[in-house]
Amino acid sequence: MSDTKDERLEELLRSRRFEPASPDLEERIILKAQSIPQNQPISLIQWMKQLFAEFHLPKPAYVLAGTLALGFVVGFYTPSDTIPDDAGAVHVQSFLYADEEPL
Repeated sequence: MSDTKDERLEELLRSRRFEPASPDLEERIILKAQSIPQNQPISLIQWMKQLFAEFHLPKPAYVLAGTLALGFVVGFYTPSDTIPDDAGAVHVQSFLYADEEPL
């Protein structure tokens, strides 16, 4: 059964229409290749500049604000039970747990 399919395929391939290439095809390929800029070797310094230009940071104000917000979140979610109790140490969260009576 596969022999008949192979023969049928060969017959279809032989009977298909063949279009010759245009006579100016070589010239068009050469002209198109000349208009495309070719890759040139770059120095290490230029490569590093391009690399850092691709990985640019957002505006410094956003970076600072995000870092401060992350610091506050981590600081406030650290339970005071996990902090070792040193006699003379004052912790950042100490103002939250005031033992004073209200006025």
